[in-house]
Amino acid sequence: MPRSDPALRRALAGALALAAAMGIGRFAYTALLPAAQRALGIDDAVGGAIASVNLLGYLVGVLVARGLPQPARPRGLLTGLFLTALTTAGVAASGAPLLWFALRFLSGVASGLVFVLATTAALDAGPGSVPRPGTLYAGVGCGMAFSGALAGLVPGSLGWQLPWLLLGGVAAALALAAWPALGAPLAHGPAAGGPASGPHGGLRLGFRRLGAAYFLEGLGYIVSGTFAVVAVRRTPGLEALAPWTWTLTGLAAAPSAPLWSALGRRIGLRGALVVAYLTQAAGMALPSVSNAAASAVVGAALFGSTFLGIVVLTMSAARLLVPRALGRAVGTLTALYGVGQIIGPIAAGALSQRLGDPRPAVLLASLAVAAGAALLAWPSPRPSPAP
Repeated sequence: MPRSDPALRRALAGALALAAAMGIGRFAYTALLPAAQRALGIDDAVGGAIASVNLLGYLVGVLVARGLPQPARPRGLLTGLFLTALTTAGVAASGAPLLWFALRFLSGVASGLVFVLATTAALDAGPGSVPRPGTLYAGVGCGMAFSGALAGLVPGSLGWQLPWLLLGGVAAALALAAWPALGAPLAHGPAAGGPASGPHGGLRLGFRRLGAAYFLEGLGYIVSGTFAVVAVRRTPGLEALAPWTWTLTGLAAAPSAPLWSALGRRIGLRGALVVAYLTQAAGMALPSVSNAAASAVVGAALFGSTFLGIVVLTMSAARLLVPRALGRAVGTLTALYGVGQIIGPIAAGALSQRLGDPRPAVLLASLAVAAGAALLAWPSPRPSPAP
């Protein structure tokens, strides 16, 4: 890693950590779920419930990480990184759903820990350094793309366990590569406060409306983030394409955060959020309303290009709305998003099991995201305070 630029070095290390904990530890489940369903008979209801338990663990991990004192944070990060590797490889130990529930919960805790602690360490590179969030968040998409490619390349005849074992090993290797930069203390203390690097401009939008839309985003996007590959896999003629749509989703996600930030600076945060929500809703709906391969490919690209951008734009909006209580506002938004993520997969899984097809659930989820766009499209007369 480059040593002349501490900010870049930490951002690259943070990207490796997020590739492990988020791209693999959290999102590989989406790419590998169809193979597990075929081999183990896991139905959609159980598959959705396992995803919700993972997201519950993620919320727990975020809350634990926020409460850690500074001296304990490097140890917490190291714990999260290697817990990611162990729980990912550990899934291959048994096909018992009860074990999957436990391991995916712990994997969620690990990803929550790493997301908060690696992001903090990566963006705090010392005085005079310019944070590089675009480099940092690209790691999530790269990890997703790798998971999808591995799911597509490993022959099913070798067993459903092999991809989990390989990904566990890759997560451990990424942890070893990331730790030296992220675990080292800053030579000159934390970075001095400076101007925010996100989008600027006036924002006529109430915080409660922003929070309600963000809840709908968490509720909606995670349904595609759980069942998108399953839905394509069950479309006649598209079986072989299914894992590669997740690779495309990750590749589209990798550069998305700085691109949406740039759009926010150009047209305003509220306008950029509305465009991002509608783009995501369209990407989610396409594979549910058409069996064409082009719909699956375009849908994956649109979906992947938006979900990280929505997170960045929403946090930038919170910074403008409540600059004096940003920590509280971010905590509130993260909780709303997290609750939506927990509800989405378990409800979608139950509906998919009842109908025998995950596509109606994904379509309903896309409507939830579109409803979020509608909430954002009409600004509040007066900005409402953060709850």
